[in-house]
Amino acid sequence: MKLDIRPKNILIIGGASGIGYATAQFLLNCGVRSVILAGRSVEKLHKAENSLVKTAADQKVLTSQFDIASVDTHIELLNSIHGRLGVFPDGLVISSGVNFSAASWKGFNISEKDYDRVMNINLKGPFFLIRNYSNFMYERNLRANICAVSSISAHRDMQSVYQISKNALSGLVHAYGKHLAKRGIILNGVEPGSTDTGMMPHLKKYTDGRREGEIWTDNGIQRVIRPEEIAEVVGYLMSENCDVLAGTCLLAGGGCRSIPRGN
Repeated sequence: MKLDIRPKNILIIGGASGIGYATAQFLLNCGVRSVILAGRSVEKLHKAENSLVKTAADQKVLTSQFDIASVDTHIELLNSIHGRLGVFPDGLVISSGVNFSAASWKGFNISEKDYDRVMNINLKGPFFLIRNYSNFMYERNLRANICAVSSISAHRDMQSVYQISKNALSGLVHAYGKHLAKRGIILNGVEPGSTDTGMMPHLKKYTDGRREGEIWTDNGIQRVIRPEEIAEVVGYLMSENCDVLAGTCLLAGGGCRSIPRGN
């Protein structure tokens, strides 16, 4: 599938792996001018960059070490991109995130340090980046598209701080998307079901519809979701078609059950 992506220079937080990397691939295939991969691991960023440039035409692939939880570096990142590209990124995808097991009441008894880590990366960082980026673009009279990657867990009652953070992130998209649309900033989100990324390595034993593996019984399609499938949804939410969805989170769970498997 190839879409008419509105933004042409897109910053992808968490773009070195998983859904973020798949999104970068998809956007390049759709003809955007440049993607900027941002994340904490320099090694992963360079590996992703080297892989993407092999298939890019005359497009640019840039990387930038960045921690979304470091709020005071947000504007610095945007100015740095402008210095390297000569333009500000008119698209932003937030695909960074960290999980924490909720098994056997572990999530309920999480330490304050681990709680802060999950919330800073999954919620506080995205909140301030969405705000800082939106204000930055609005002050310059520039339109922009934002897509935040939330999770199916936003709809589930789980003993997990991850679930709390994603529930709040989806709520943020719903609330602020309506406000930001008046400023020419289109904010939407996607809520993936169980997707075969590095965040959940145990999913490797289940089929993704292409490889052999066990049946995944937690959704209607009976398989785990591939990152490139979510990337296509992100691309759609960054396309010319999606002004009417401003403030929307699309649930992409493959007919996911409302109660997690095993409960």
